Amino acid sequence: MKFGKQNNYKEYIYSKPVIALLLLVVSLLSMSVYERFGIERDMANRKSVSETELEKLSDRKVQLETRVEYLEGERGIEEEIRKNFDVAKEGEQVIILTGTEDELVIPSDTDDEIISPWYQFWR
Repeated sequence: MKFGKQNNYKEYIYSKPVIALLLLVVSLLSMSVYERFGIERDMANRKSVSETELEKLSDRKVQLETRVEYLEGERGIEEEIRKNFDVAKEGEQVIILTGTEDELVIPSDTDDEIISPWYQFWR
């Protein structure tokens, strides 16, 4: 191997060992790029989920702040007291309705069904 003006460098650059080394370097770089691409996609998905969650939490914060403002007022306090306890203002009457709920009886599909007479469909 002679270096200098007499020898052409193309001979060394296009040799099989140099090409194999370059292919190895390119394949290692491409694997690294592919891994980084996967990580970037994962982070983009996480960011989108986090942004959606942030929007939901911001809406919830606004709702809670509105509810707190309402409950800090006289009307809100009165409403909560009336809702949680059986109280009334002077001059008001409280009516408590109690009753029993009728249970719905569903006929079972057993052999003990009552067969109606044939003329029942005329009614």
